[in-house]
Amino acid sequence: MAELSGWSHVSFSVRDRDASVSFYTDVLGFKTLAVTDRDAWLQTIMLHPTGMCVAFQQHNGNGGGAFDFATTGLDHFGFGVGSAAELQEWIGRFEELGVAHSPVRDTDLGQFVSFEDPDGIQLELFYSPYTAAAAG
Repeated sequence: MAELSGWSHVSFSVRDRDASVSFYTDVLGFKTLAVTDRDAWLQTIMLHPTGMCVAFQQHNGNGGGAFDFATTGLDHFGFGVGSAAELQEWIGRFEELGVAHSPVRDTDLGQFVSFEDPDGIQLELFYSPYTAAAAG
């Protein structure tokens, strides 16, 4: 059977590409890898030092309504962190930068902190001892 080697990228449709690029740079540490502007859309591809890749597509003329997690498509997007203690470090960073966030929440699979990007897309920082053990 063919195997997956990992995830390649995730691409978000956004209302304001530049606002998203600033947020993911300033808050999460992504760096711009490539910019492609066309008549129909604007795109920026960003790379994180860990190798994660995200892209932002601003579709011109679309109007781009507010994000709604209850609509078919993306509910939220979770980034992994290496330990429960790192969640507290992220909370400190969010407070320093004025990013609204949840407290650390517990689930059966681990702990997370949620926050939103400029389009209201819910993002999570998630620590799971199960995924940490599988990766180790």
